[in-house]
Amino acid sequence: MQLDQFAAITRNVILSLEEGFAEFQPTVCFPERQEIRALSAVPLNEQHEPIALSWAANLARQGEEYLIAFRHSATEFKLVRMADGATEHQIYALT
Repeated sequence: MQLDQFAAITRNVILSLEEGFAEFQPTVCFPERQEIRALSAVPLNEQHEPIALSWAANLARQGEEYLIAFRHSATEFKLVRMADGATEHQIYALT
């Protein structure tokens, strides 16, 4: 899965939340497993990136592709894709 594909999914989820972006928690996608998981109860005042990256890495199987989405700022989310030993990342605006 490409970053832009996961960004579209992530944006749709955020826009569907009753509380909007305030409720968005770190989310990981394992394309091969066809599995998406969200981490709950990450405080808004905490830096989401280190928490999300560590959590996702612990869930991933060795050599498995995965993508992580998390809050980057009040109006942006960041995606990280881990695949084939490489890391890609991109920041997206909510709109």
